[in-house]
Amino acid sequence: MMMNRRLTLAGLLALAALPTTGLHAQTGGAVAFPFYSGEQALQGLYAHHIPPLARAFEADAQALVQTARQHCNGPAALPALHQAWRQALLSWSAVSAPALGPVIERRSQRQIDFWPPRPALLEKALKSAPQSLADMERIGTPAKGLPAMALLLAERPSPAHCSYLVLVAEGIAAEAAALRTGFDALAQRDWTQDEDAARTAFAEWINQWLGGFERLRWAHIEQPVQRARTAGKGQPPAFARLASADNQAEWHAIWQALRAQARLTQERATQPPQPGQGLIPIEALLMGKGQIALAQRWAAAFDAADAAMAALPARAGEKDLMALSKTLKGVTTLYQTEVAAALDVPLGFSDADGD
Repeated sequence: MMMNRRLTLAGLLALAALPTTGLHAQTGGAVAFPFYSGEQALQGLYAHHIPPLARAFEADAQALVQTARQHCNGPAALPALHQAWRQALLSWSAVSAPALGPVIERRSQRQIDFWPPRPALLEKALKSAPQSLADMERIGTPAKGLPAMALLLAERPSPAHCSYLVLVAEGIAAEAAALRTGFDALAQRDWTQDEDAARTAFAEWINQWLGGFERLRWAHIEQPVQRARTAGKGQPPAFARLASADNQAEWHAIWQALRAQARLTQERATQPPQPGQGLIPIEALLMGKGQIALAQRWAAAFDAADAAMAALPARAGEKDLMALSKTLKGVTTLYQTEVAAALDVPLGFSDADGD
């Protein structure tokens, strides 16, 4: 399901060593940007940026469990359960776009966000009446996680399904806790102590960012439209989520997560991020390398994509979505042809692609 890009062994061996010492100013307009090492970029990503996202997902997943338990008291709680589900979905989207570290190692997207769900498998799982998370381990992933829960909610679950809803929510919360633990460990890592590990992790980030971006552009948005056109007979696109509003909310959450790692905020454009104090986005890395013109084109491509995302109608049609995908493709093309090379990272695939 995932369209993540990771480096092949050959690609890793071809990487030039990441510079680890020295600061020299590069100027974009009147603002001087320091040179950022790969280790500094990783520290900003894993020590400052991702941990709050992981904690937020864990908190929202726990809230989903509590709301699911309350649903057992009666159907009046159903709207609140859907809202809790959506909040967990959005915080999951923020921490998993792009998929990094424990999200990859644990195959979390397969575990709690395998889509589309399989109604037949879900029905079989309900009939098996699992009583614990240990029982749930014997149930296939298409009958668990966020998509399966959404399918149950759409069918207005009966009281008999309540215990299963709670177990699904508990499974999501367990995965969220494991991810938070994994990212907490990465937050404590000193990337300067292992140059090879830092080089690999930096290359993984640059590749996975593109994988996450293409997952949004292609798998979430364009591919469902293309498949519906191929099927013909007026068949509507089968997006990841059942409700149009949920799809758009998720797309915007993913977009904001990817944007944060790629584009300088307005404040940081005039006050460059300082190593050890926060996230150093891709645009800042380009500025620090003296790639001023490329950084400006990168920012312009993102601004165009930003505007297209913001202008997407609530009831977007196929033409709207294809136009959006075309605009997003401009970011993809620039990244593939110039940005990754400027960062000295070759792009490639591995066995993890397609999860």
